[in-house]
Amino acid sequence: MTSIEPSLSRRSLVKLRKRLAALTLTGVFVLLFSFFFIQKTLYDSAVEHASAQLEATAYRLGSMLLQHDDVDLQQIVNDNSTITVGVLDQDLNQIKGFIPPHLIGDLADYISHQNNDRDSLICVHGQQVMVLAYSKLLELDRIVVAYTPRSILMESWREAIILHALMFVMALVIMCGLSIWLWQRLKRQHLRAINLTEHFSETENTLSECGCAVISWPVESNDGRLSTQLNWPEILGPTDETVGPFMTDFLDRLSPASRAKLQGPLIQNKWPDERIGAMVDLRVSGSQLQRFYLMAQRVQEDDHETISVLLLETASHQELCHPFETYLRHTPEPSIAIDQDGILRGFSPALEELVGLQLHEVIGKHFFKIFEPDDQQSAMTAFRDRGPAHMIGDGNSILRVRDHHNQVRWLAWRGTRPIDGMIFASARDVTEFVENANKLRDTLDQLKRSNEDLEQFAYVASHDLQQPLRMVASYTQLLKRRYGGTLDQEADEYIDYAVDGAKRMHKLISHLLEYAKTGTSEDFTEIDCNLVLNEAQADLKAVISQEHATITHDDLPIIKGDRIALSRLFQNLLSNAIKYRRQGVPPHIEITVEPDPVMGDFWRFSIRDNGIGIHPEHAQRIFRLFQRLHKDEFSGTGLGLSLCRKIVEQHGGRIWLDTSRPVSDPGTTIIFTLRVNRPD
Repeated sequence: MTSIEPSLSRRSLVKLRKRLAALTLTGVFVLLFSFFFIQKTLYDSAVEHASAQLEATAYRLGSMLLQHDDVDLQQIVNDNSTITVGVLDQDLNQIKGFIPPHLIGDLADYISHQNNDRDSLICVHGQQVMVLAYSKLLELDRIVVAYTPRSILMESWREAIILHALMFVMALVIMCGLSIWLWQRLKRQHLRAINLTEHFSETENTLSECGCAVISWPVESNDGRLSTQLNWPEILGPTDETVGPFMTDFLDRLSPASRAKLQGPLIQNKWPDERIGAMVDLRVSGSQLQRFYLMAQRVQEDDHETISVLLLETASHQELCHPFETYLRHTPEPSIAIDQDGILRGFSPALEELVGLQLHEVIGKHFFKIFEPDDQQSAMTAFRDRGPAHMIGDGNSILRVRDHHNQVRWLAWRGTRPIDGMIFASARDVTEFVENANKLRDTLDQLKRSNEDLEQFAYVASHDLQQPLRMVASYTQLLKRRYGGTLDQEADEYIDYAVDGAKRMHKLISHLLEYAKTGTSEDFTEIDCNLVLNEAQADLKAVISQEHATITHDDLPIIKGDRIALSRLFQNLLSNAIKYRRQGVPPHIEITVEPDPVMGDFWRFSIRDNGIGIHPEHAQRIFRLFQRLHKDEFSGTGLGLSLCRKIVEQHGGRIWLDTSRPVSDPGTTIIFTLRVNRPD
């Protein structure tokens, strides 16, 4: 089979002969149409030119008649015996010469519809066709008329049409002769192909019908001309493209991935083995790709080395290849296959679509070259750390690649154990997640710096205000002791206002300084909340005794936190419960604790009192800075509950007002959560 001279297949020959017949008929039709179209154009041009010449003659004769009214116009045109001249008056009566009456009738009809002083027209009567031109002489009340047979004027056109007809006949003869020659040559080739088929064995004919093709070319060939081309055009199916007899025509039909796969042996002549086999995608027509199984080998014959390639068509469900090629072909994710030495052996179409054709250059090289230079070391380290059984990560290895738009994409990789010597890794595009995380991190950093600056500002401002405020309070109190009672009542009242304002300002600045310092410590220790509550009650012992307040509580848990901050939390909440009591009713405060039903890792604390209560519409307002609901009835700075919220949030919890308490049950319930203390 390999020694047979390349020849067209029987199916292709029949198709070519049909196309040749159709092309010949089309060529004859185009030539005839072009001939008649050109002659029609030349004819119209000749008639127009003859009419223009006769019209110019009539005008010239009219000009002579104006100068000499007795001139013989016919004598002037005797040099052209085909032209006849006559003179008419405005009523179209003949004065000189002879003009047939039917021409005078045609002229009368034409002049009645046209208002031109001179013009030309064609008169047809029976088999006679005349070209007539006239020129009006308004000064003499005359009309000069000249006419001649059209056949005489068209003699030059008839000579041209004969010449053109001869040329077109020659072109038709040449084209038909060439078509007949090609037809006979294809017929002989067809017969030759039939004769060659008779020499094939039944096995060879079966391979041909199954879509088997063989091509070969010498390695040392300068032009890469194919020395064997058996069934090569036939197995490609319907195609309008000409299959060239060169090795490059075969390589150009390979898909980029298949070409990269065969780059070493077929193009660079670097063979890992004497024979190779692979699944390839071959372009059969236009952009349509078809799957083939390719087997190639290098054959040494005498002093010549030849590369032979066998192509076998595969059905759509066939996969004659290594399992990793099947996986890469069908996986929808960006994926790669590498051997246990870290050499990239293949990639999925999804990764090729993402990265682009430059990915083919990495085939046969270390896989980490597909990543950005800064991430290549991380990829190598992950591969070595996993050992021979894994590859780059459990989904947490995020490495960067460049897409076909030269934009950076972040891919999270997950590897597998080796399968037949191949390790697979698939990726998930997490670019949007990484970019959002970076933006969030930058925002959190900015927010942290802003909070630190605000806390520092509040601390410095509060600390620096202490000294001038102490001076104002001291001198105001000194003024009251020295001059109290010696001035009038209004002056004493003004002094009392100043002393009271200085005290409240001092209290407000102290609380603001405490609020700024709260939350700065992160040194949490194990704390028994029962002891913290006892410390808070000890600090409030005087007011509890004075108001006859009673406090009950459950057995409180042990948590991790800041002891001083939590003591301040309980102290503020207990102080508020006692402060906002109902008139004539001793304060009663109940503290309960239970596991949080929503967040299982938190304790839920409830501090319930029987005071004046808080309307649910103020549930969010009371935890803001400097918010006071009873400014006239009760003193305060509006920082107590704000400080409680900051302490709770410092410990990872949250605090809120229980708005589900019925109106018939007066009082307030404050709820907050603290994290459960679990061993590390």
